[in-house]
Amino acid sequence: MKKFRINYLNFPYIRVINITRSNSKRNTEPKIVAACIGQCVHVAGAHNFMSIATQLGYNCIFIGPATPIPSIIKVIERVRPEIVGLSYRLTPHTVKPLLVEFEREYMKLKVKPKKLFFAGTPKVVEEAKAHEIFDHYFIGGESKYQILAALKGEFADQQVQQEIPMELISRIEWKKPYPVIRAHFGLPSLENTIKGIEEIAEASALDIISIAPDQNTQQNYFHPEECIQSLSGAGGVPLKSEADFFKLHEARLRGNFPLLRIYAGTRDFIKLAELYQRTIKNAWAAIPIFWFNQMDGRGPLSLKDSIKEHLKAIEWHAKNNIPVEINDPHHWGLRDAPDAIEVADMFLCGIIAKTLGVRYFIAQYMFNTPPSNSLEMDLAKNLAKDELLHELVDANFKIIRQTRTGLASFPLNLEKAKGQLAAATLIQLTMRPDILHVVSYSEASHAARPEEIIESCNIVDQVIDQVYSSKLNVIDDRVTQRKEDLIKQARWIIDLIPSLTKSTDEIQNPYINLEALTRLVKHGIFDAPHLKNNKYAQGKIKTKIIDGACISWDDQLQKPIDEIERILQILSKISHEFPQLKQVRKKIAKMELME
Repeated sequence: MKKFRINYLNFPYIRVINITRSNSKRNTEPKIVAACIGQCVHVAGAHNFMSIATQLGYNCIFIGPATPIPSIIKVIERVRPEIVGLSYRLTPHTVKPLLVEFEREYMKLKVKPKKLFFAGTPKVVEEAKAHEIFDHYFIGGESKYQILAALKGEFADQQVQQEIPMELISRIEWKKPYPVIRAHFGLPSLENTIKGIEEIAEASALDIISIAPDQNTQQNYFHPEECIQSLSGAGGVPLKSEADFFKLHEARLRGNFPLLRIYAGTRDFIKLAELYQRTIKNAWAAIPIFWFNQMDGRGPLSLKDSIKEHLKAIEWHAKNNIPVEINDPHHWGLRDAPDAIEVADMFLCGIIAKTLGVRYFIAQYMFNTPPSNSLEMDLAKNLAKDELLHELVDANFKIIRQTRTGLASFPLNLEKAKGQLAAATLIQLTMRPDILHVVSYSEASHAARPEEIIESCNIVDQVIDQVYSSKLNVIDDRVTQRKEDLIKQARWIIDLIPSLTKSTDEIQNPYINLEALTRLVKHGIFDAPHLKNNKYAQGKIKTKIIDGACISWDDQLQKPIDEIERILQILSKISHEFPQLKQVRKKIAKMELME
C-alpha cells in the first residue's frame, strides 16, 4: 500500500479510497429503485442497503424478487429514480443473458438514473463489470461506511479517489444520521499496537481509535528519569518519543482512515497537547476537573494543583479550537456517588467549558454506572445531564453527545458480556448520540485485541441498524419524573457554588475559581462512598440503589435523602465561613423550624 507522508496532517481531508462523484443536485426526496433480477429471490442484501438509504432520506422502491427485466425498465421510466440497484446472487453463467437484455433496454431510456449499482457474488460481479454500465458494485459484507460512501455519491473506482473528513466535527456531519464509532485500544507492546491499528483501520469497523498510553507515558513522558521500567506497558502502550506517535499516525492511514485521540496525561498537560497535535492530530481532548491526581492515585498532583492545571489545559484547547471532553462526571458514579452529583458535575463541566471558550463540548454519558442502576433510571440520569447541558447551547457553544457502556457492568463470561454490550447500546441509542464509544466486550477479562474490538463494533453496528430503522421509545413516565427530579437537585447544587466564595475576586468567576471548586470536594458537597479516609475528600456519604436509582442514604434515620437535604445539613456546619451563604442560612433555619 502507498505510504502517506506526515505533512498530510496539515490538511482537513485525506484522500483515501477510489470514488466517482456525482455533481448533479438531488431533489428533496431522491428515489432509489431496487430489484432482484431474473430468478433471484435473495432479498436480504437489498433490504439492508435500502434500510441505510432510508436513513439518509431516500425514498426506496423495492420492486421485488425474481423481477423480469421489462418490469424494471417500466418502473425506471415511470419513477425516474436517482439510483437504480440490481441484485443477482445465483450462478455466473445464468446472469449473462439478463445483463445483455438489461443493457440493451437500459440504453434506450431517454431519462437514465444518475447512478446504477449492481450487487452479486464475486463471480457474478465479474460478469457485470464486463458491461461497463454500472457505477458501483457490492459483493456482500460491505461495511456501513462503504455503503454510506456509495449513497453519498462517493463510489469506489480504480481512477479517482474519495475525500474522507479527518476532523471530528466534519466526520460526524458526514456520517449522519448514524453516530461515529469510537473504541479504546492500546497493547503493552508498541509493535503490536501498531499492527493492531492497521488491522482495525483495514476493517473499517470504527471511526475513532482512542489510544491508551501506559502510565509512564501519561505521567512521565517529559520526565524519563522518573519512569519505572518494570511498569512499561502497564495499562496501555509505551510511547517514548515523537517517532512513536508518528508511527501510530501512519498505522491508521488505510481502510477508512480512523481518527486518533489519546488521554490528556496527568501532568505537563499543555506540552502533551502540543505533542499530540504535531503527531497524531488529536481528535479531541479529554480532561477531568477533580480526578487523575493524588485523590484517586492516578497522578502526582494534589487536588487543588490538578484543578488549576486542568483549567489551563481546557483553555489552551479552546484557544486552539480543539473540541474538549471533560471526563469527570462518571468518575463520581464509578465510586457510587448519588446520581444527582453526577448530573450536577456534568452541568458544572459544561459551564466551565463554555466559560473557558470551548466551542465544541464532548459530553460523554457513561451508562451502567454504578452497574446496579436499572436501565430506565440510568437513562433518566443521562437525559437529565443532557437537558441541563443544552441550556448552555448558543451560536458559540455546541454539545456533541457521546454515549458508552460502563466497564464495571461487563461480566467475565465473554458470551454474557456480548449480550451486555448489545443491551446497553440499545438504551444508549435513545439519546441519538453523535459518538458511540464502544467498550469492547472483553475488557472485564483482558485488554481488547484488534479482533475483539472489530467484533464489538460489529455487534454495536447491528444494534444501531435495528434501532434506527424502528420507532422504539423507552422513555416512560418513571423516566421522565426521575429526570426532572435530578435536574431540580443538580441545578440547586450548581446555583450554590457562588455562595462558596469568600472574596470579591473569587465571586467574579465562581465556576472556574480554584478555591470554590476545591471547596466542593473538601466540604463533601461532591462526595462518594469510595472516598472514605481520603485526605482530599470527606468520604462520609452513603448511597443505596433504590428502585433502580443511586440515592444518598441517611444511616441514622435509615431512609433515603435527596441531595438538597443532605447538603443543607453540611452547610449548617460551615455557613459561618462564607458571607454569601446568608440566603442559604435562611433555608436552613426554615428547614430546622419545620422539623
